[in-house]
Amino acid sequence: MTEPHSVIERVEAWHCRVPLETPLTLGDLLIDRRDFVVVRMQSSGGLDGVAYALSRGAPVDLVVTELLAPLLLGRNPFDIPRRVDELSRGLVALGPVGIVQRAISLIDICLWDIKAKAAGMPVWRLLGGYRDEAPVMLVAPYADANESDGAYAARLAELAKRGYVAIKLYPVADPRTMASRLEALRAVLGARIGLVVDMAWSWRTAKQAIDAVRMWEDFDLAWVEDPFPASAWPSIRALANAVRTPIGAGDEVSVQAVMDLLIAERAVDLVRLDATTIGGFSQFAAVRESASRAGYSTSPHAYPEIHRHCVFAWPGVGPIEMFPVGSPTWGASRFLGLETDLANDRTTIPAPIEPGLGLEVDWAAVSALSTRSTAVAR
Repeated sequence: MTEPHSVIERVEAWHCRVPLETPLTLGDLLIDRRDFVVVRMQSSGGLDGVAYALSRGAPVDLVVTELLAPLLLGRNPFDIPRRVDELSRGLVALGPVGIVQRAISLIDICLWDIKAKAAGMPVWRLLGGYRDEAPVMLVAPYADANESDGAYAARLAELAKRGYVAIKLYPVADPRTMASRLEALRAVLGARIGLVVDMAWSWRTAKQAIDAVRMWEDFDLAWVEDPFPASAWPSIRALANAVRTPIGAGDEVSVQAVMDLLIAERAVDLVRLDATTIGGFSQFAAVRESASRAGYSTSPHAYPEIHRHCVFAWPGVGPIEMFPVGSPTWGASRFLGLETDLANDRTTIPAPIEPGLGLEVDWAAVSALSTRSTAVAR
């Protein structure tokens, strides 16, 4: 166990840019690159804490090093609630929301990584240790431009043999086209595998959403995700009340009050939650508890290396959301490794046993992909 008087010695951050081989259309968003922020915190006890997330092009890395790091240097990394409270109070004029909360989230994750390494256990055990295996949801590959629904369904059926409990699909603008794709998928996958349609906040009105989801109800979707921005909870609730298909929302939310409204107003059937934006593991735990008390399960957004610890730590959280290895629409595999990819015929994956997060970071790749790097030290 690292000595309790250890202090934070250095904080550094990189803004990494990964061009996508296949540009991705998500609702109104055309994504031709992935911008990531990678953060590393070093303690005097010789332990590192690491975190990463999408930056969405915002200078999250500079918030980490220029605004947050000076409030951290020389402080004890093990007193996580106090460190996070000091950050929120220190930036109260900016408000712990948006880009600031994204940066605080990554600091919180780094602190938990250090604390778990010092304790000699994985983060999920330190957080609660609820289970040691969990199911996985695959984020489906992007459909090729000239690929038929049948050919695409056959390609996903091959992936489904690996044991995924659900498959998440990218949105298609025309709901009739989406219905055709869902029909083809159900024909080859059967009813065993859940199907999720991620609408990426793209619908404009509740009527538009209701008409589309009703068109898909025969395909028994596990849920429809993010029909509107989470702050538009009245529209989300109107949709959820009008259809049989479960509705989930909450990706990328950085304001706890928004999540509190989704839960209190019973606007969703499933709470989506993101540790990399809501406030790290600490705030994820608080929102998950509120969701659980209201009778909701929680589904974490992407970042399997981070969110698997939430799934293994607490009841009512899952499945682990993963991209195919080397996905051309994600990009994190350019600098990260994840050893928990499914073997054939598995229906669950085991929890990591190494201390901390177990992130496998290729620091040479981080440096090569970096468009900017900054560091602050004592």
